[in-house]
Amino acid sequence: MRASIVNSLTYLGVEIDPEKNKIRGQEIDISVENARCRVLVIPTNEELMIAMDTYALVNQG
Repeated sequence: MRASIVNSLTYLGVEIDPEKNKIRGQEIDISVENARCRVLVIPTNEELMIAMDTYALVNQG
């Protein structure tokens, strides 16, 4: 999914390295060496954050 989105942004100088894009679970720069714009990947756990926010809302005073 990331590659298909980024591929539509090449006119802005956004290009990713397909091999770097395969790496999971790490903070990493997946840009090609000569890209005008950096693409950084930061792993998240969105499901956990949604659960924690929901719990906090349900348990408000």
